[in-house]
Amino acid sequence: MGVTISVVLWLWASGNLSLYIHPRYNVFTVTMAIIALAGLALWAALRLRRGDDEPHSHEGHDHSSKPRLAERASTIVGMLALAALVGLPPATLSTQTVENRSLNQSGLGDAGAVFEEAASGMSDTFAAFSVREWAAILTQTSDPAFYAGKPAQVVGFVSEDPDDPDQFYLTRFVVSCCSVDAQPVGIPVRLPGWRDSYGPEDWLVVSGQFVLNPSSSSPEPIVLSPDAVEPTKQPDDPYLF
Repeated sequence: MGVTISVVLWLWASGNLSLYIHPRYNVFTVTMAIIALAGLALWAALRLRRGDDEPHSHEGHDHSSKPRLAERASTIVGMLALAALVGLPPATLSTQTVENRSLNQSGLGDAGAVFEEAASGMSDTFAAFSVREWAAILTQTSDPAFYAGKPAQVVGFVSEDPDDPDQFYLTRFVVSCCSVDAQPVGIPVRLPGWRDSYGPEDWLVVSGQFVLNPSSSSPEPIVLSPDAVEPTKQPDDPYLF
């Protein structure tokens, strides 16, 4: 229990708690960890006092060595776990997770509402759309005329397109509760030779227009045709909520 409390408080103090749970649960989780820490301290104090009041031997034999040895082993394991956490900072979900979870199968929110917003919005509306919104819109229409005049500028990491080597998916994870339920969403980007400059899990800012896909091997009818591609650092909040 002490290890779990330490991990939660360390993640919160280091600003990494949102890599594991939705930010709306941060205050609740930290509060419960502090309450648990106070309860653990009280329990330890009462146990220590009880130990001072009770005899430590019976008929000349010490029966406390085994429990103390177990407590020390538990403490060592907990300290090693905490040291590993500090020495090996948490990482975001990767392309391996994308491969294990179906892209764009969930996490898109109300795709119909997003589509209606795009249909009636001004150009600055589209510019604010993330990978999630554009992925939702792509499920609603493959009419290239709909995308005309709707610029896109999106941030995400590269995941490979298994169907077309000249394309990749610009991807993000959407978290509803915690990283366990994170769902990958992504948009297809057509950029022949992209592997010469970028690799899987590279974070990019891609600007361009959605157009009819010229590829016959890809199941994606509409793709993002980049006007500019810029490498970028992983955002402080890599997940979409």
